[in-house]
Amino acid sequence: MFKDKLQNFIGEFCEDEKHRLPNFIPVGIGIGISFYFSLDSEPNFLLNVVVLLLILCFHFLVKSNRWIFYILLSISFGFFVSQLRTKTIGTFMLSQKKDEPISLTATVETCEKTEKGLTFIVDEVRNRKYPKLNKLHLTWRGKKATISEEDYVPGSRVLFRVILSPLHPQAFPGAYDFKKQQYFKGVSARGFIIAPPKILRKPERPTFHLFIKQLRHSIDKKIEKYLPKNTASVAKALITGNKSEVSQNVRSNFANSGTAHLLAISGLHMGIIGFFIFWFFRVFLCCIPCIYLFFDIKKIAAIISWIGVLFYLYISGNSVPSLRAFVMHTLIICAILVERCALTMRSVAIAATLIMSFSPEVILFPSFQMSFAAVIAIVAFFEYAWDFSGFFKTLINIMATTVVASIPTAIFSMHSFNQLTLNSIPANLVSVPLMSFFIMPLAVVALFLMPFGLAHPMVSLMGYGVDLLIKISELSAKLPGSHFVMHTPTSTNMAIFIFSGLILTLIHHRIRFLGIVGSIIGGVCYYLTPTPDIFISQKSKVIGIKTEENACFNHLGYFKSVTSSWARSVGFEKREKFNSKGCRKYIREISKGTYAARIKNQDIIITDNKSRDLQPSNTILLDENSNFARTIYTQPLECASNEQKSRPWTE
Repeated sequence: MFKDKLQNFIGEFCEDEKHRLPNFIPVGIGIGISFYFSLDSEPNFLLNVVVLLLILCFHFLVKSNRWIFYILLSISFGFFVSQLRTKTIGTFMLSQKKDEPISLTATVETCEKTEKGLTFIVDEVRNRKYPKLNKLHLTWRGKKATISEEDYVPGSRVLFRVILSPLHPQAFPGAYDFKKQQYFKGVSARGFIIAPPKILRKPERPTFHLFIKQLRHSIDKKIEKYLPKNTASVAKALITGNKSEVSQNVRSNFANSGTAHLLAISGLHMGIIGFFIFWFFRVFLCCIPCIYLFFDIKKIAAIISWIGVLFYLYISGNSVPSLRAFVMHTLIICAILVERCALTMRSVAIAATLIMSFSPEVILFPSFQMSFAAVIAIVAFFEYAWDFSGFFKTLINIMATTVVASIPTAIFSMHSFNQLTLNSIPANLVSVPLMSFFIMPLAVVALFLMPFGLAHPMVSLMGYGVDLLIKISELSAKLPGSHFVMHTPTSTNMAIFIFSGLILTLIHHRIRFLGIVGSIIGGVCYYLTPTPDIFISQKSKVIGIKTEENACFNHLGYFKSVTSSWARSVGFEKREKFNSKGCRKYIREISKGTYAARIKNQDIIITDNKSRDLQPSNTILLDENSNFARTIYTQPLECASNEQKSRPWTE
């Protein structure tokens, strides 16, 4: 009896969802990608290919339950493209710091002004001692770094005198892995410039890639010319994606108000620009009888809109959210041309599949995660939304979009930035319409007028909107509830949240409401999961202990980034040294290199003295040769390491 009901239920479910099966393909690909990057050692590539081919053969041979093979095939494909991408990139990673200065020649890819100097990304590096170097991230600070970045236009060949260092590794398990991200960007090392770079030659024959970089550089200069410094920095972030000059105070206000997504070129910006160009040319063509009487002006406006969005994609820096938005915009244009429904979950799935197939590593980073979480939630909501009309519909759509997008992105904000903002919804209800109907339309007109030297009035008018946007973020950041530091969800917590959200949004069968149950379970697990009590950094240089009041460390200052990220990961923003008043209640120094800590009513000894007669049950022995970060729990002591063997980005 039960078996018959279960079979009927499965049959009903498969019948209801068979037309939405393509929406689950990127989910399977994402599982395969995540599995590959979670491994501690590099798998056998030939075995990977054999498994993929076997699944493909079985898919064609077996006639029943083929949906199982679709799932297995997508997972295997995700695993395969991840390893193929890793092998294809093959970035050489500098492993040890080079204390002696070296001279090298390189081609400037980007040169951006910061609050403390200039930052370069250089390519085509030439040095006899280190012939394998790929791109480098170079920083020039101090009084000598006063030369304008205009002297170092993209494509210039420059002689640098630098001290090179390896890229920062992952600070602890679950932390943001900057080194892995830079591996896939082709960056081998970071360096500090110790002498003014010498320009050897200016660019001669600009390629298309170089032309775009120079165009972005030129647009930035014009914006700086027309607007005050603080306003110009935000305006550049909105138009060309250059956020290097945005002050830390402004960044914090946008982050704490929940409007930080406005500073990053995303689907919102692409959508606004695409819609404005489409609307403008459709209205314009309606005013020309010889065109609208004989041609479909809707399709003409759609094609022009696509060209405009493609141009904006290039000058904005090709970020993952903008690529996602461009693919979806292309699908919408194609739907308009063939007179089909434009915005569907199928277009989201196609965009995700294309991006993950060519750049599978993006699934690990917040730009991809937050972008797709927001758009999936929005599309799923409007598949069930009521049909309003007129101004009321526009107002409800803006409010609903803001609320719906804020919920899933908050989960990834907690995971990547350890931050939760309750003011994001009211702040976005004001900021998003300001962006949609004032700032970005003026930006489009300004870009169109720049080649003719007529952009000054539009840019100045846009500046008033940017100033208002900055003030809104500042006001919202000062209100109560603007900023909560949250401890990092575990991988299990995130898996529960993600799959619950996918069940709720991708499935139309009544079983989708299990997603709500899963989200509640995920929230309970997040609340009950213990956070690490002790942190020991690479080479045992930094020791961190979580107390009832704050996060305590033996060192701060030079280790600011490591200590800050770990403190936030356990739910604290405040950091103190062991000898501070707040920490002395829980930690005391017995002798040099030996500390006694009281954690959860248990005495823990942390020491580098191997000869001491200590109890192993409550003793942590420091190891200067450890090449990885350790997060240690108490009751009992349990060591979690982020050491990964034989992975290309850790070498």
